[in-house]
Amino acid sequence: MSGDSTETRLARARAALGAVHQKVGVERVPDEAPALPLAEALGALLPQGLRRGQVVSVEGATSLMLALGAAASAAGSWTAIVGLPRVGVVAAARRGIELSRLALMPHPGVQAAQVVGACVDGMDVVMLGPRLALSHADRRRLASRARERGSVLIVAGQWDGANVSLKVESSRWRGLGSGDGRLREREMTVVVSGRSQGSRRRVNVTLDVDPGVAWARPGARTVIDEEVA
Repeated sequence: MSGDSTETRLARARAALGAVHQKVGVERVPDEAPALPLAEALGALLPQGLRRGQVVSVEGATSLMLALGAAASAAGSWTAIVGLPRVGVVAAARRGIELSRLALMPHPGVQAAQVVGACVDGMDVVMLGPRLALSHADRRRLASRARERGSVLIVAGQWDGANVSLKVESSRWRGLGSGDGRLREREMTVVVSGRSQGSRRRVNVTLDVDPGVAWARPGARTVIDEEVA
Protein backbone atom coordinates (compact mmCIF):
# COMPACT_ATOMS: atom_id res chain seq x y z
CA MET A 1 0.00 0.00 0.00
CA SER A 2 3.05 2.30 0.10
CA GLY A 3 2.34 3.54 -3.43
CA ASP A 4 -1.35 4.23 -2.85
CA SER A 5 -2.69 7.76 -2.62
CA THR A 6 -3.88 9.21 0.68
CA GLU A 7 -7.48 9.03 -0.55
CA THR A 8 -7.11 5.34 -1.40
CA ARG A 9 -5.63 4.51 2.00
CA LEU A 10 -8.40 6.45 3.75
CA ALA A 11 -11.05 4.65 1.70
CA ARG A 12 -9.58 1.29 2.69
CA ALA A 13 -9.46 2.29 6.34
CA ARG A 14 -13.11 3.35 6.20
CA ALA A 15 -14.06 0.08 4.51
CA ALA A 16 -12.29 -1.93 7.22
CA LEU A 17 -13.99 0.08 9.96
CA GLY A 18 -17.31 -0.33 8.19
CA ALA A 19 -16.92 -4.09 8.51
CA VAL A 20 -16.34 -3.63 12.24
CA HIS A 21 -19.49 -1.48 12.49
CA GLN A 22 -21.55 -4.28 10.94
CA LYS A 23 -20.18 -6.82 13.42
CA VAL A 24 -20.36 -4.86 16.67
CA GLY A 25 -22.58 -1.88 15.87
CA VAL A 26 -21.95 1.76 16.69
CA GLU A 27 -24.97 2.69 18.79
CA ARG A 28 -23.96 3.11 22.43
CA VAL A 29 -25.41 4.60 25.60
CA PRO A 30 -22.36 6.05 27.36
CA ASP A 31 -24.20 7.23 30.48
CA GLU A 32 -25.44 3.71 31.18
CA ALA A 33 -22.51 1.69 29.88
CA PRO A 34 -20.08 0.35 32.48
CA ALA A 35 -16.43 1.39 32.43
CA LEU A 36 -14.13 -0.69 30.28
CA PRO A 37 -11.98 -3.28 32.09
CA LEU A 38 -8.72 -2.01 33.58
CA ALA A 39 -5.88 -4.01 35.08
CA GLU A 40 -6.22 -4.10 38.86
CA ALA A 41 -2.64 -2.86 39.28
CA LEU A 42 -3.51 0.35 37.40
CA GLY A 43 -6.54 1.08 39.56
CA ALA A 44 -4.68 3.72 41.59
CA LEU A 45 -4.22 5.73 38.40
CA LEU A 46 -7.90 5.56 37.43
CA PRO A 47 -9.95 4.68 40.53
CA GLN A 48 -13.20 4.99 38.55
CA GLY A 49 -11.88 2.72 35.82
CA LEU A 50 -11.43 3.33 32.12
CA ARG A 51 -14.64 5.27 31.68
CA ARG A 52 -16.32 5.48 28.30
CA GLY A 53 -16.42 8.90 26.67
CA GLN A 54 -13.29 10.14 28.38
CA VAL A 55 -9.99 11.51 27.10
CA VAL A 56 -6.92 10.21 28.95
CA SER A 57 -3.64 11.92 28.09
CA VAL A 58 -0.33 10.16 28.78
CA GLU A 59 3.06 11.88 28.76
CA GLY A 60 6.34 10.02 28.89
CA ALA A 61 5.53 6.33 28.29
CA THR A 62 3.90 4.66 25.29
CA SER A 63 4.02 1.39 27.23
CA LEU A 64 1.67 2.91 29.81
CA MET A 65 -0.79 3.85 27.05
CA LEU A 66 -0.83 0.27 25.81
CA ALA A 67 -1.15 -1.12 29.34
CA LEU A 68 -4.21 1.07 29.97
CA GLY A 69 -6.01 -0.50 27.02
CA ALA A 70 -4.80 -4.08 27.46
CA ALA A 71 -7.49 -5.43 29.81
CA ALA A 72 -10.30 -3.99 27.69
CA SER A 73 -8.76 -5.49 24.56
CA ALA A 74 -8.41 -8.90 26.20
CA ALA A 75 -12.06 -8.71 27.28
CA GLY A 76 -13.28 -8.17 23.71
CA SER A 77 -12.98 -4.46 22.98
CA TRP A 78 -11.79 -3.16 19.61
CA THR A 79 -8.69 -0.96 19.63
CA ALA A 80 -7.21 1.47 17.11
CA ILE A 81 -3.70 2.93 17.25
CA VAL A 82 -3.29 6.01 15.06
CA GLY A 83 -0.14 8.04 14.48
CA LEU A 84 2.26 5.89 16.51
CA PRO A 85 4.55 4.43 13.83
CA ARG A 86 6.97 2.94 16.36
CA VAL A 87 4.23 0.79 17.84
CA GLY A 88 3.80 -2.38 15.81
CA VAL A 89 2.02 -5.68 16.33
CA VAL A 90 4.86 -7.12 18.44
CA ALA A 91 4.83 -4.22 20.91
CA ALA A 92 1.04 -4.26 21.07
CA ALA A 93 0.89 -8.02 21.65
CA ARG A 94 3.53 -7.86 24.37
CA ARG A 95 1.35 -5.41 26.26
CA GLY A 96 -1.71 -7.63 25.95
CA ILE A 97 -3.53 -6.04 23.00
CA GLU A 98 -5.55 -8.64 21.08
CA LEU A 99 -4.30 -8.41 17.50
CA SER A 100 -7.49 -9.81 15.94
CA ARG A 101 -9.31 -6.71 17.24
CA LEU A 102 -6.62 -4.14 16.49
CA ALA A 103 -6.41 -1.53 13.71
CA LEU A 104 -3.01 0.08 13.12
CA MET A 105 -2.82 3.34 11.15
CA PRO A 106 0.70 4.70 11.69
CA HIS A 107 0.69 7.50 9.09
CA PRO A 108 -2.76 9.09 8.58
CA GLY A 109 -1.19 12.31 7.24
CA VAL A 110 -3.45 15.29 6.55
CA GLN A 111 -6.52 13.03 6.83
CA ALA A 112 -5.86 12.49 10.55
CA ALA A 113 -9.12 14.09 11.72
CA GLN A 114 -11.21 11.94 9.37
CA VAL A 115 -9.33 8.75 10.23
CA VAL A 116 -9.58 9.34 13.98
CA GLY A 117 -13.26 10.23 13.66
CA ALA A 118 -13.95 6.97 11.83
CA CYS A 119 -12.09 5.05 14.54
CA VAL A 120 -14.02 6.78 17.34
CA ASP A 121 -17.25 5.78 15.61
CA GLY A 122 -16.38 2.07 15.54
CA MET A 123 -13.75 1.33 18.18
CA ASP A 124 -13.91 1.13 21.96
CA VAL A 125 -10.36 2.38 22.61
CA VAL A 126 -8.53 4.78 20.28
CA MET A 127 -4.87 5.59 20.95
CA LEU A 128 -3.38 8.68 19.31
CA GLY A 129 0.20 9.75 18.66
CA PRO A 130 1.53 13.18 19.65
CA ARG A 131 2.17 14.59 16.16
CA LEU A 132 -1.13 14.07 14.40
CA ALA A 133 -2.37 16.91 12.17
CA LEU A 134 -5.22 17.89 14.49
CA SER A 135 -6.29 21.47 15.14
CA HIS A 136 -7.77 22.61 18.45
CA ALA A 137 -11.18 22.52 16.80
CA ASP A 138 -10.53 18.95 15.59
CA ARG A 139 -9.63 17.90 19.12
CA ARG A 140 -12.78 19.41 20.59
CA ARG A 141 -14.93 17.69 17.96
CA LEU A 142 -13.22 14.34 18.52
CA ALA A 143 -13.62 14.59 22.30
CA SER A 144 -17.31 15.37 21.84
CA ARG A 145 -17.68 12.49 19.40
CA ALA A 146 -16.01 10.11 21.87
CA ARG A 147 -18.54 11.15 24.53
CA GLU A 148 -21.41 10.50 22.14
CA ARG A 149 -20.12 7.11 21.00
CA GLY A 150 -18.78 5.93 24.35
CA SER A 151 -15.24 5.47 23.08
CA VAL A 152 -12.12 6.12 25.15
CA LEU A 153 -9.37 8.32 23.69
CA ILE A 154 -5.90 7.57 25.07
CA VAL A 155 -3.59 10.23 23.67
CA ALA A 156 0.17 10.71 23.79
CA GLY A 157 1.19 14.15 25.04
CA GLN A 158 -0.87 17.03 26.34
CA TRP A 159 -4.53 17.42 25.43
CA ASP A 160 -6.43 20.52 26.55
CA GLY A 161 -9.47 19.55 28.59
CA ALA A 162 -8.45 15.92 29.11
CA ASN A 163 -10.55 14.19 31.77
CA VAL A 164 -7.42 12.51 33.13
CA SER A 165 -3.80 13.50 32.59
CA LEU A 166 -1.02 11.04 33.40
CA LYS A 167 2.54 12.34 33.32
CA VAL A 168 5.51 10.06 33.97
CA GLU A 169 7.62 12.17 36.30
CA SER A 170 10.46 9.68 36.72
CA SER A 171 11.21 6.04 35.96
CA ARG A 172 13.86 3.41 36.41
CA TRP A 173 14.48 0.00 34.91
CA ARG A 174 15.12 -3.21 36.82
CA GLY A 175 16.59 -6.55 35.82
CA LEU A 176 20.17 -5.89 34.72
CA GLY A 177 22.96 -7.19 36.93
CA SER A 178 26.68 -6.54 36.73
CA GLY A 179 27.23 -7.23 33.07
CA ASP A 180 24.41 -9.74 32.66
CA GLY A 181 20.65 -10.18 32.88
CA ARG A 182 17.92 -8.39 30.96
CA LEU A 183 15.40 -5.63 31.58
CA ARG A 184 12.38 -7.07 33.34
CA GLU A 185 10.31 -4.18 34.62
CA ARG A 186 10.02 -0.42 34.61
CA GLU A 187 9.03 1.43 37.77
CA MET A 188 7.36 4.79 37.15
CA THR A 189 6.22 7.69 39.27
CA VAL A 190 3.12 9.07 37.57
CA VAL A 191 1.48 12.42 38.32
CA VAL A 192 -2.30 12.13 37.98
CA SER A 193 -4.41 15.24 37.33
CA GLY A 194 -7.22 16.38 35.03
CA ARG A 195 -10.75 17.79 34.96
CA SER A 196 -12.34 14.76 36.62
CA GLN A 197 -9.64 14.16 39.22
CA GLY A 198 -10.02 16.93 41.78
CA SER A 199 -6.77 16.67 43.72
CA ARG A 200 -3.43 16.01 42.07
CA ARG A 201 -1.73 12.74 43.01
CA ARG A 202 1.51 10.88 42.53
CA VAL A 203 1.36 7.12 42.04
CA ASN A 204 4.06 4.46 41.73
CA VAL A 205 3.35 1.87 39.01
CA THR A 206 5.55 -0.98 37.80
CA LEU A 207 5.17 -2.42 34.29
CA ASP A 208 6.65 -5.78 33.39
CA VAL A 209 8.51 -5.88 30.09
CA ASP A 210 8.60 -9.66 29.59
CA PRO A 211 6.88 -10.81 26.37
CA GLY A 212 3.24 -11.68 26.90
CA VAL A 213 2.84 -9.67 30.12
CA ALA A 214 -0.02 -7.29 29.57
CA TRP A 215 0.03 -4.94 32.52
CA ALA A 216 1.54 -3.89 35.80
CA ARG A 217 2.16 -6.42 38.53
CA PRO A 218 -0.67 -6.46 41.11
CA GLY A 219 1.70 -5.87 44.02
CA ALA A 220 3.30 -2.79 42.47
CA ARG A 221 0.58 -0.23 43.07
CA THR A 222 1.45 2.45 45.61
CA VAL A 223 0.04 5.94 46.06
CA ILE A 224 2.93 7.94 47.52
CA ASP A 225 1.36 11.33 48.07
CA GLU A 226 -1.44 13.73 47.27
CA GLU A 227 -1.47 17.46 46.81
CA VAL A 228 -4.16 20.00 46.00
CA ALA A 229 -4.05 20.99 42.32
